[in-house]
Amino acid sequence: MRNFQIIISLFLFLTLSSCAQETEYIQLNAIDFQNISSTRPGILLDVRTLGEYKNGHIENSGQLNYYASDFRGKLLLLPKNQPVYLYCNTGYRSERAAKILAANGYSQVYNLEKGIMEWNLKNLPVIVDPDASPDKENMMDLATYNSLINTDSLVLIDFYAPWCAPCRKMMPMVDSLKTEYHGSMNIVKINADASKKLIKELKIESVPYFALYRNGMQLFSHYGFIGREELVKRLNQHIVQ
Repeated sequence: MRNFQIIISLFLFLTLSSCAQETEYIQLNAIDFQNISSTRPGILLDVRTLGEYKNGHIENSGQLNYYASDFRGKLLLLPKNQPVYLYCNTGYRSERAAKILAANGYSQVYNLEKGIMEWNLKNLPVIVDPDASPDKENMMDLATYNSLINTDSLVLIDFYAPWCAPCRKMMPMVDSLKTEYHGSMNIVKINADASKKLIKELKIESVPYFALYRNGMQLFSHYGFIGREELVKRLNQHIVQ
C-alpha cells in the first residue's frame, strides 16, 4: 500500500512539473519587450514568413517561418543558456512557439504578447528590407476608409491578413455574405498587412477584426473568429426592414 502511495505521489509530482514547465514563458507588452531584450541580450526571433519579415521587422532579429514543415526542429536547435525573445504579427504564432520551447526545457522564453502590431502602435523602430515587395491587395488609406464608412448605407469592414488562420477560415463565409447582403449592406475586405498605416491610425490591435458602420458611427465590432450564425444575428439587428 505504501509503495502504491509513493508511486501515485511521484506520478502527480511529475505531471504537475510537466504542466508547469509547459507554461514557463513570459508574456510582455511592447515597451517591456524592448527594454528587457535590450538590457538582457539573447536570441531575438521573428516567426513570421519571410515576406512579412522583409516588410518590417525588429532590428537584429532572426527569421524562422512558423508554418514551415521543419519549424519545430530548427526552433529546438536554439541554445538553452540564453534568453529567447519571440514575436510575430499578433502574438499568436510566437506564443505557440514559446510553448514548444518551454515544454522542451527552455527557461528564459519571452513572447511579445500582442505582436509587432502593438510594437508599431507604440511607434517603436522597425527595419524594412530594400528588396521588400509590399502586399497591395485590398490596401486602403485613411481618407478612403473615412469616405467609405461615412455613407447612409451599412458598411461591414473585414480586417484580415493573408497569414491569419482564422481569417482564412472565415473568407468563404464573408464572400457568401457579400452576395446575401447585396443591396442592403456593403461588405469590404481590408488587408492589414497592406494597410499598416491605416491599422496604426485606427489603433487596431489584432486580426481578424470586424467593424460595422452607418454614417460614420460604429454599430458593432468584434476581434477574433466569429461563426456565421452569430455574425448574421449581429448584422440583422441593424438592417432597417
